[in-house]
Amino acid sequence: MKKLIFLFVITLIVSCSNDTDDIKDDNINSAPSITSQQFQIAEHAPTGTVIGTIQASDSNNDELSYTLESTQDILINETTGELSIGDGLKLDYETGTTLNFTVSVFDGATISDADISLTISNINEFDVLNESQKELVEHFKHLTLFQDPTSSTQDVMRKWDEPMKLYLVGNFPQATRTMVEEVIANYNMLTASGNFNISLVATESESSAQLFFGTKAETENVFPNMYEQIKDLTLDGYAISSFSGNSYRSAEIWISSQTGALFTHEMGHALGIGHSNLCAGENPSAMCSTISPNNQLLGIEQNVISYFYNEDMPTGLNEQQIEHSLSNLILMEE
Repeated sequence: MKKLIFLFVITLIVSCSNDTDDIKDDNINSAPSITSQQFQIAEHAPTGTVIGTIQASDSNNDELSYTLESTQDILINETTGELSIGDGLKLDYETGTTLNFTVSVFDGATISDADISLTISNINEFDVLNESQKELVEHFKHLTLFQDPTSSTQDVMRKWDEPMKLYLVGNFPQATRTMVEEVIANYNMLTASGNFNISLVATESESSAQLFFGTKAETENVFPNMYEQIKDLTLDGYAISSFSGNSYRSAEIWISSQTGALFTHEMGHALGIGHSNLCAGENPSAMCSTISPNNQLLGIEQNVISYFYNEDMPTGLNEQQIEHSLSNLILMEE
């Protein structure tokens, strides 16, 4: 009888042990899987352009959500992982070819992250400009390289790399002085995007440019070198700018009448702008070789001057470099 009881107990213990081994834990979570990834996009891609979609997975088939950490304005769809260009992101191959950022993926319990890189590819900026923008680039080259037949063409553009200090030589009637101040204010408005401006100074010693109002004959005593160049010519005004390297350092300007168009024309020359070819029609440019009192700087020429003296437009560029740099600047400002 004792032997039978002992066997029964042993059998019961073995049976309980087998039941425990068959239990499985269905609540163990696996972290989502994401690896480093690379994407590519062309420079100057507009806001909203899709970069690509982050690839991630989860072995538990949990729903995933995505977040992104970057100092750049790159957007990510929290549900799909799609990347796109934000409003504040300007892609410029010339200033940087790669952007790096981190993407995190969350399965409701665990977060995984990975490093992502975006390569920026180079394009020919001029090719993607619209027709109006291309006209601006061509007129910029025409003016800043003095390509009009009435001028001597320059190999590179030149401009002032520091403010112009203008001294008024001789007697300026109040009406003439007022006109001068108005033209200067207009130019200063156009060059406000850079570090250049024009200001009137009280003495010749502190000036870098001089303006004389009078007859051509009177320029002989004021600007003798200029007079030798113009004495046999029929002119109402003239400007000579001297440069060092590719930057203007000084200027002499003469006007014979107090019309704003004439001073606008000669100051344009002093700043590095040649004659315009937009001289037909009812509204010819103030930079035409022949002008009347009603001529004004055209809208396209105001844009040329603004870009010419933009702080991101270097001096000394040749024609090809102008096309590249200006096209890039136009697209960056869109």
